[in-house]
Amino acid sequence: ASFKLAFGFLSDNLPIGGYRRKSYMFIGWLVTSLSMFVLLMGSNLSLERHEEFDEETQQMITVTVPDEDSPSVGFFSSCVLLFGTGFWFADVMGDSIVAEKAKLEPESSRGHLQSTCYACRFFGLMVAAPFSTVFYSTYGPAVVIKIMGLLPFCMLPLVYNFWEVRDAEVKGTREQCGEIWNTVCSRAVWQPMGFVYLYNILQVGNAAWREFLRSVLNFTANQLNALLIAAYVLLYLGIMAYKYYFIKWSWRTVYVFTTLLNGVFSMLQVLLIQGITFGLSPFVFALGDDAFADFISGIQFLVSFI
Repeated sequence: ASFKLAFGFLSDNLPIGGYRRKSYMFIGWLVTSLSMFVLLMGSNLSLERHEEFDEETQQMITVTVPDEDSPSVGFFSSCVLLFGTGFWFADVMGDSIVAEKAKLEPESSRGHLQSTCYACRFFGLMVAAPFSTVFYSTYGPAVVIKIMGLLPFCMLPLVYNFWEVRDAEVKGTREQCGEIWNTVCSRAVWQPMGFVYLYNILQVGNAAWREFLRSVLNFTANQLNALLIAAYVLLYLGIMAYKYYFIKWSWRTVYVFTTLLNGVFSMLQVLLIQGITFGLSPFVFALGDDAFADFISGIQFLVSFI
């Protein structure tokens, strides 16, 4: 994701076959698909399950062990890196197309195209989370990797038939940078964007939170997956809430409202650490706390994009 700016400049300045978006999107999805197929064919992704006696709990537990021919850390990391690079390459092209089409929206409906696209995107995340959990638990990682290779491959015919103006006028890099600089120098741009940047950079995430839930509160893998699924559902609902309701609010009001709510849910995390859950189980308490925090993130997400 850190290379998104470079990907955008590359497509703007070096069209392939006369196309600035279509060709790069095709390459991105192709790399994404091939990386997963290489991982699938170059290693054994099957898992072996057997029973072991746990001396701590004095019970028999099921232990999952990877095969001897499982992928090495280097090979697996390289495939995932290629997958992510191809995905973000295609994603940048998709964002560029949406941004270009959004300029054609009338003032009365400004922002609806982008909010609809992101609503579809997060709907896909919401649906994929429970399905991937079930597939992984039932069939193992090989099936998940196959799906991750097939879905991008299915995008290739759609991208091939996508209509785009061929041999469109391409501005030089110096001219593009000059336009960006002139835009950034406008107070109507740098002031709100500077605030959004500082606001987001000061949102320090708690990277150890999931480890706390697992090692201290003894959340199981299924409970952690349930938290993830609930988070994606409420993230999608937050996007929809902004699309149909909060889009009418000013961005200042949205940030003030969501910041106050974030403060409330941050205090609830402190209560959970202290063991104060008002009679609820830690899992139910964390489910409401973590999930609604993602609902707030969904509301905030589109403000900086539209």
